[in-house]
Amino acid sequence: AVVSTQSTGETPSNDQTLDKDYKGMGVVYVGHIPHHFQEKEMRQFFEQFGDILKLRISRSKKTANSKGYAFILFENEEVAKIVADTMNDYILCGRLLKCQYIPMNKVHKDTFKGASRPFKKIDWQGRAKVDRNRVKSTEEQQKSVKRLLKKEKDRRRKIAALGIDYDFPGYTAIAPKPSSKKTFADEEEEMDVA
Repeated sequence: AVVSTQSTGETPSNDQTLDKDYKGMGVVYVGHIPHHFQEKEMRQFFEQFGDILKLRISRSKKTANSKGYAFILFENEEVAKIVADTMNDYILCGRLLKCQYIPMNKVHKDTFKGASRPFKKIDWQGRAKVDRNRVKSTEEQQKSVKRLLKKEKDRRRKIAALGIDYDFPGYTAIAPKPSSKKTFADEEEEMDVA
């Protein structure tokens, strides 16, 4: 989220930073955050120094757990510097906080993207379970059976190539045969109505 300038030695372009829109404000990086220390607790704890405009804890998209660091935008740049100096190496819930003041010309424009809305945890396992257990369409069933039959045919060919005479029923014995019967659902419905 912070624009790296160490390797190139250049200052980042102004269109990639928050320099223009947030004059006089300060950003603090907070690292080594305790796991149970969420947005609400962080806001309550750091508001003792001054007004917080935005706060964003970086989270894993997969698990929604905190990645252990956050960015806080303070209304006043001096307050942000005081917070960084005061809270650096502060022990909180058994964790040694690492705080650093970041000048506005080095803060990336997307650092606080999505900071105003609460993070929604997506139940990936639940979605996968629903997708896996849904009723398959006829085309999907046929595709699955075709794939199984192809694998079985390859397996039979490999067994025969090894010189093994082995006959097993496999999927071909239970594979559904395409029906040659035609059903006319519309005519049956008309007869029921009459």
